[in-house]
Amino acid sequence: MSDDQGRTEQSENELGSLRQRVAELETMENEHRRILRALSESEERCRLLFQYAQDSIFILQDNHIRHPNPYTSVVTGYTEGELLSLGVTDLIHPDDRARVTKLFRQAISGGGAPGTFSFRAIGKKGNVLQAEINAVPIRWENQPAFLCLVRDITAQTQMDAQLQYTKKMEAIGTLAGGIAHDFNNYLQGISGYIQLLMMKKDLTDREQHYLTQMEKSVERAALLTKQLLIFGRKEESKLKPVNLNHVLHQAYKLLMKTLPETVRVELDLSDDLEQINADALQIEHIMFNMGLNAKDAMPEGGKLTVETRDVFLDERYCATHVGARPGAYVQLVLSDTGHGMDPEILEHIFEPFYTTKGIGMGTGLGLSIVYGIVQSHNGHITCESQPGKGTTFRIYFPALESSPESRMAEPERDVHLYGGETILLVDDESSILDIGINILEQFGYSTLAARSGEEAVEIYQARGDEISLVILDLGMPGMGGEQCLQEILKLNPKARVVIASGFAASQTVKHLMEAGAVGYVSKPYRLENMLKKIRELIDEK
Repeated sequence: MSDDQGRTEQSENELGSLRQRVAELETMENEHRRILRALSESEERCRLLFQYAQDSIFILQDNHIRHPNPYTSVVTGYTEGELLSLGVTDLIHPDDRARVTKLFRQAISGGGAPGTFSFRAIGKKGNVLQAEINAVPIRWENQPAFLCLVRDITAQTQMDAQLQYTKKMEAIGTLAGGIAHDFNNYLQGISGYIQLLMMKKDLTDREQHYLTQMEKSVERAALLTKQLLIFGRKEESKLKPVNLNHVLHQAYKLLMKTLPETVRVELDLSDDLEQINADALQIEHIMFNMGLNAKDAMPEGGKLTVETRDVFLDERYCATHVGARPGAYVQLVLSDTGHGMDPEILEHIFEPFYTTKGIGMGTGLGLSIVYGIVQSHNGHITCESQPGKGTTFRIYFPALESSPESRMAEPERDVHLYGGETILLVDDESSILDIGINILEQFGYSTLAARSGEEAVEIYQARGDEISLVILDLGMPGMGGEQCLQEILKLNPKARVVIASGFAASQTVKHLMEAGAVGYVSKPYRLENMLKKIRELIDEK
């Protein structure tokens, strides 16, 4: 091989190696570009996540916030510059600072993470937020730090609290219904004996006075039970289309006679207000109770503002307020300039018998009755209050799209109280049977008595042809009133049975009437009213 050939071959080998190296470099460059592109895309994703995340993200180091994302300013109200100058403890509620600080100190000393926990944060305007933080230990600028993600859980916390409160109120309402049944039975016995005594013709003035006072006490006790039933949504409201403004004007006249001159009431009522389905008397009751509540909150005087307007509750609002449904509402706002309430009191204001007043200054039923009335109207109520800044109640009544013509009430018929028919009394309370027999016989009726459903069926089976009317207690041990009604109607489908009870839910009453009962009376009842009812039902045959 010549020298020229050798040099040529060497050059070709070197050129091949060079080409291979160039190809390797091109491959490396392409990979580098791919890595840079991927890194850039990753950085962009992180930037977008950091920029637009609906959670607060920042680095916590030496009690100071570093590199907060924009949402941190949104949720706290502070600018980025203000956040950087603040100590992080300035953003924590004073009652939670010691606990939160301890958790981070333990994490630093132990080299671990404080984990996920909740605390109360304080915004720039002094507003309290429920926050949940997840902190991860990192090194930042070669110093220990934490990467923090903080979520505003205020709405969730409020929803959970409202849900628990709603369940609590439902439980109390159920308890109220159960108490009312037995309590009203006892009241019926007391009231019946009082009315029997008052029928005596040889009473002295003093005896008549004592009996009258006793009767008034029974009426007040019955009213208390009625109020509990209203709270528990066990007392059916008599709803019909009304204009809320008209009702408020009537209530205003009554309220002004009750409130002292130091309390001013201002009405700011919207024109062309939509109608609502409401019980006007119960709406007046709301106004009256709210007025008295405002008066107590303003012992030195102040202003109560009453406003109305049409509003629409959207999905977003209803998602954070238990019981609220999207739709058109008529809003009633009552605001006072009183001393306000702290969060602990605010949490219990609708609970029956809860009161901050002294002994003998109130029953604590006023706001619970308001709550019950609003619920019975398929409405929604909220309360906002701060110590020293007054209190605002917002009540929402579903608006009516159209208003049907009001129905004319039937004139009351003149009914005589006396009769000669046979009546079967069924009640497990001996005192109520004793009173019923006594009063009915005084008014000419013949009576039969049964102390159980089973005994009532036996009597009706034997003497049903004589019996013109059955007065049947609903709540009895063994065979209850509903089953007894069914058994009597099997014996005689045309039997006339009126249900008497200390308490029965509206759906239960409706069911009993559909099953064949001809009437329902609620205990305690006045004997005169019961006698009228008996005469009406017998005469309808």
